[in-house]
Amino acid sequence: DDDACPNGFGEDDGWVPNPTTDRDSDGCHDFEEDPDDDNDLIPDSQDNCASDIGWVSDSSNDYDSDGCADNSEDDDDDNDGISDADDDCPLGYLNWESSLYTVWDRDGCNDFEQDLDDDNDSVLDLNDSCWRGQKNWQAIGIDFDSDGCEDGSEDEDDDNDGINDVNGTGVILDLCPQTPQPALEVDENGCAASELDSDSDGITDDIDACPGTPSGNAVNEFGCADLDGDGIFSNVDNCPDSMAKWTVNQFGCAVYQQSQPWKTSGYGSGRMDIVKHFSLPTLDSGTWSFQNQWTGDDTYLFLFKYTDTSGNSNNGDWGANPTKLVKSLPENAHIFFGSFDSTFHNDVLGRKNAVLNGLSTAEEEKIMPRVHFIDMDMSGASGGIGDLINSWGSFYYGIDRFQRARETGSLSAWTSGGNDISHWAYESQMWNYEFMSEIRETDPAIDVITIVEEEWHSGGWSSGYRSTYSDINITLPNNISSYDTLEVFHEHGCEDRRNRHSGGGCHEWDYLAYLKICDRDNSTICGTEFMRWITTYGREGRWLTDISPYLFMLDDGDTRSFKYEGANKGLMTIKLLFSDWGSGYSSSSGEKIFSGGEFDGDYNNESKYKRQHNFSTLTNYDKVKIVATITGHGFNQDQANCAEFCDHEHHYYLNGNHAYEWHPIVHDNEGCENDIENGVVANQYGSWPYGRAGWCAGQDVDQWTYDITSWVDNSTTNNLVYKGLFNGQEYNPQDTNGGSRQIRANIWLVYYDQTG
Repeated sequence: DDDACPNGFGEDDGWVPNPTTDRDSDGCHDFEEDPDDDNDLIPDSQDNCASDIGWVSDSSNDYDSDGCADNSEDDDDDNDGISDADDDCPLGYLNWESSLYTVWDRDGCNDFEQDLDDDNDSVLDLNDSCWRGQKNWQAIGIDFDSDGCEDGSEDEDDDNDGINDVNGTGVILDLCPQTPQPALEVDENGCAASELDSDSDGITDDIDACPGTPSGNAVNEFGCADLDGDGIFSNVDNCPDSMAKWTVNQFGCAVYQQSQPWKTSGYGSGRMDIVKHFSLPTLDSGTWSFQNQWTGDDTYLFLFKYTDTSGNSNNGDWGANPTKLVKSLPENAHIFFGSFDSTFHNDVLGRKNAVLNGLSTAEEEKIMPRVHFIDMDMSGASGGIGDLINSWGSFYYGIDRFQRARETGSLSAWTSGGNDISHWAYESQMWNYEFMSEIRETDPAIDVITIVEEEWHSGGWSSGYRSTYSDINITLPNNISSYDTLEVFHEHGCEDRRNRHSGGGCHEWDYLAYLKICDRDNSTICGTEFMRWITTYGREGRWLTDISPYLFMLDDGDTRSFKYEGANKGLMTIKLLFSDWGSGYSSSSGEKIFSGGEFDGDYNNESKYKRQHNFSTLTNYDKVKIVATITGHGFNQDQANCAEFCDHEHHYYLNGNHAYEWHPIVHDNEGCENDIENGVVANQYGSWPYGRAGWCAGQDVDQWTYDITSWVDNSTTNNLVYKGLFNGQEYNPQDTNGGSRQIRANIWLVYYDQTG
């Protein structure tokens, strides 16, 4: 019964079964008739192993059906040519030929059926840009962008930023070869913002809120510096260009940088009155609404054409080439062209074309939003502008940043002749200066003492020449010595707040005007000059002047009297503005050392004038300065046109040292016209554009200071010499006609102490 071949080979054939010829003892001769010698169900033709008798092959113990027991006999269970010890897929795909084509990394996994990482670099083929690249390596550390390409041998762009690492000759192209992933935005050098610090402030560009910070500035964690020195870093500074000596709010803005609110009351129709709302139809932008368009930062000019019943017109000025005018306007100035004539539409259309013809495309984009063309007969205007027209009867009007109605002045071009309508732009420039001067007292750091406010000064050369303002109480929160800055605000208003006209208005001439401080112990003696101005030709003026060297003239708790001297009548406002901006020094004492005289050849004659001053320095002081206020007056008296229009020099000599003040503005016929931004009143009714020696018509007179601390010898008497020269030499007038050539000089030696 145990013979699987009962009719097969046997004794009759001379065969006796034994382990050699019948391993599985099945009665079948292994060499003659048994197809499965070990009886494992794998035919001998397919059986690679003479297995132990009793073992039967199935899919669980003989995966590749090769007749070898996987757990004891078979070193390649899936028969792929890769030993199980090296086979990552030991029970993998069957019946395939292992080669570099089918198993690139020799890991025993069929690349096309099983292997998700053909080159065994830990980067799946789906994400592998070099899926048949270097074999059997780990991408960690040598494949920065995890693209499956080994950085050193096969990856041309290690950080996958689109910039190759080197070119064909080995020149480095990518200056940042390991840009953090994903490298989506890089510059032409292959660097991302996170790798750059363009302004070298220690904060990378990707988190730098203030790129381009100038070198040497300390920055905060956002890369922002306090560029304007106001204590507010640029990332939260809404006004990054605040000037020094102004207090800023939490947003970094000083009062002059804050928009003026729309005023809802106090309206009037006079000069300097608040202008109420009005609206005007325009050619291009529909209805222009004053209140809705109010920014609190802008000024406004209104220029109207008018033709009377006789045909007389102001078209000579109104219709002149407007190119220079609109280009000269400050960036906060609006200008309106309108007409009182029935031809208003064509009038303003012509103005529009004339403006556009003079502008480039870039200029048009910048300027035209502030140029308006009123499409109505202005004789029917209503609201605030209508009130002004009905009250003034003028052709030209202005509104400043305080919402006040303003007159315009003369268009006379003194240096070229005729009228120059570009001078209208000077009005807006002047209003901007005056805004700064007037808003100054609202700075929180300013303490204000009013000497006089809107009081009438009679003027004239006799009793009205002087106005005395008595018993002004100088009581301040701190000692005077704690302040380092003293400024004077002065407004010289005119009769009816009007320019000079045939029936009145402003004064006519550019005269000297002074504020003098009376002696503390005798208020009837008022000979000490405190402030100097030059009045205007026929217009009002407002000025702010720094006279900090004169702080020593005042004490806390003072009760002082002041005297205004000037021949021109007007409505006087004078205020003292005290502040401390941390300079570390304040004037503590002083002595007047020199005065001026006639510049007639004897100016330096010591028998007439003091020109040497001997002094010993104080026991305790920190600095000493020369402080001079000098102006020249009188002209057409000699060849050099001294002393008003000649450049006289004022020299100081001490212990081998030398310094001098000079007045080059006299060489410029438009020197004062170019100084409107520093307080010259624009468009006066006289020869205001010409530069003078130390002054301009309609402007305050600045002090000249020079630090001579290093000049003085504290151990002995010092001899300070002063001379007034012309072209570096003693002045000898030529072709003299007599008359006065007077230099008004007020020269002090002022000592300073440290504060704080």
